[in-house]
Amino acid sequence: MLVPQFRKAVLSHGVTLVAESHPYVRSVSVGVWVRVGSVNESPTLNGVSHFIEHLAFKGTKTRAPQQIATVLEGLGGDLNAFTEREVTCFHATVLNEHIDIALDVLSDLVVNPTFPKSEVERERKVLLQELSMVEESPEDSIYDSLFRQVWKGESLGQPIIGSRKTIQGLSRSMVERFFEDHYQPTNIVVAVAGGIEFEPLKERCEHYFRFNKPQQKLTLKRHPVRYHQRHWFQKNTSDQLHCLVGFEGVGVRDPKRYAYLLLSFVLGGGMGSRLFQEIREKAALAYSVDCDFLPFAETGIFTVYTGMSSRSLGKSLEILSAEFEKLRENDLPTEELDRVKGQLKGMILLSADQMEARQEALARNEILFGRAIPVEEVLASIDAVTQDDLRQAAKELFVPEKESLVVLSKNKPKLKKLSVFQ
Repeated sequence: MLVPQFRKAVLSHGVTLVAESHPYVRSVSVGVWVRVGSVNESPTLNGVSHFIEHLAFKGTKTRAPQQIATVLEGLGGDLNAFTEREVTCFHATVLNEHIDIALDVLSDLVVNPTFPKSEVERERKVLLQELSMVEESPEDSIYDSLFRQVWKGESLGQPIIGSRKTIQGLSRSMVERFFEDHYQPTNIVVAVAGGIEFEPLKERCEHYFRFNKPQQKLTLKRHPVRYHQRHWFQKNTSDQLHCLVGFEGVGVRDPKRYAYLLLSFVLGGGMGSRLFQEIREKAALAYSVDCDFLPFAETGIFTVYTGMSSRSLGKSLEILSAEFEKLRENDLPTEELDRVKGQLKGMILLSADQMEARQEALARNEILFGRAIPVEEVLASIDAVTQDDLRQAAKELFVPEKESLVVLSKNKPKLKKLSVFQ
């Protein structure tokens, strides 16, 4: 059996290359990851990372927008990008025989964008339309609303897309300056997974990722992120009531993260989860029930979302309270623990066969931990979580002093207080 081979190199210009060779596949996924996102933005510049991600596709020194859009598409490949709070990623999936073209295009986007003035103004209108879509979708906007309040005054609480005011206020010179400051070779990780050979890949990356500007040493300032407890109602025109509960969690490097992740699967990890069964299947209180653990570099948040009619909120919160108490006070039944572990491990193993998922894992592990983390190590960490670990995690997580809650609806709920803990 051919085993995937991992290699890493820091290239002469400072870019880090991480790659995993899968000799048995014909596809290859390439990601160019920049250690920059909305967390790096001042309030005035909020949304600039996302703006740059869009504008990179609007012309480079060697390609017009139409060429960028069609060059990989014409080969059956895929080219896209996304911005998060802590990273920006440009990625492509192609046949391994076309990897040279993929590297050429991706490097062009991060090394040579020109930010034409006409495109800046045109894309500004596109971003304002995107913002309107988010604002008109309570399922999306409620998360931005929660993050903005619980991390008030922190860059982590800023929306990735920015606000109407900041999008309108971002000038071309502001975009260029932010790009020059953050799109530095030492701030970039190139991740590749698929049917590749490492040495030829390294040579091509040396060739393509050459920045024609003085290299700066970036120092990313980290500080403890302050969490603010909030409970509030927000008027909305939606016919449904939307409720999002958040609890202050742990960061991505905390050893307890696997216990938190498993708790999210126990409560909301699919149709067999406790909240899906209790709130939707048995009580028929809500159609949408979702639970997530979202860890960041310095902190994290555990969320429970429900979409329902306004008259169902009180009973739904009672069920949440009861389930949280069960997890705090009782061991998880062995069969249930085995089931959620099997579910999570199965998802990880299935994704290990997908080159885009492997590429993403390589990049995130390099950025967050500075090393490759074998799938076997992740599986072992999940297996190591005990019933006591889960109970202790629930005891420190599901407590009144860590709870925040936001409700979006037409009318204010008639409850004594907006809280799971009545």
